[in-house]
Amino acid sequence: MAVFNYANREITAKIVYYGPALCGKTTNLEIIHKKIAPQNRGQMLSLATESDRTLFFDLLPVDIGTIGGFSVRIQLYTVPGQTYYNKTRQMVLRGADGVVFVADSQEKMLDANAESMKNLEENITANNLDFSSIPLVIQFNKQDLPPLSAVEAMNQAFNPRNVPTTKAVAIKGEGVMETFRLIVKEVLTAMQTRIGKGVDPAPASKPQQPRPETAPMKVVSEKLGAIHDAREGASARPMPISANPVQAIAELRARLSQISQATRSLQVQQEEMKKALDELTLRVSQAQKTSQS
Repeated sequence: MAVFNYANREITAKIVYYGPALCGKTTNLEIIHKKIAPQNRGQMLSLATESDRTLFFDLLPVDIGTIGGFSVRIQLYTVPGQTYYNKTRQMVLRGADGVVFVADSQEKMLDANAESMKNLEENITANNLDFSSIPLVIQFNKQDLPPLSAVEAMNQAFNPRNVPTTKAVAIKGEGVMETFRLIVKEVLTAMQTRIGKGVDPAPASKPQQPRPETAPMKVVSEKLGAIHDAREGASARPMPISANPVQAIAELRARLSQISQATRSLQVQQEEMKKALDELTLRVSQAQKTSQS
């Protein structure tokens, strides 16, 4: 679910790259991160498991316009492809505004793609999201590795909603940005429908401001799929206050309520992080004992 930052006049939208193991999710995010101007992207964080990786970074594209006077920040995530990490998949999908399903186009992967799409539907439903309406784009990746499944066969097997699709060779950078732009368009259109305001075009000559070195630091827990902003709400810019005293009081009370809710959320997340760290420490210790024996 999109997050509104009224102090900074920003809307943050969350997009998750999903799909079977080794389908190219990580490669997609790495290519996007490289192609976005450094001043408009955050640090990419990577959490490696035994057989897969989970990535996260945020970016502030300057050419996608605004919604109701709010600039749009995009957060991109991948999920582990291995079924062993299904709980992490669910956690990463929490609050998603859109999904890119990265499919492996090789014939031998047709069933794996269908199974992963079914798993996506289950996990979206588990997060109280509507699979039938959440913005979704399917990328037919690995188009350079024949024999390939026919597009019609892939659509029949795992595109029941007939959502937009793209073809890609992500490792070469082909089709990656096209897919990204398409899902952003789908997400903004859905947000426009919910908010009731159109998407304003970006200024023709808006100067790019470098991201400050004190930009929010993201801390990621692979076990929980939790993302914490260490400086959420601690904006360096003053909060705009209405000149009307009554309205100003209402605005300040609303802001105080937001801060209180964020504080409680951070306390809960801190406890979850501690539990995850304890469990991970135990697993590492057990693995070391096993290797020694």
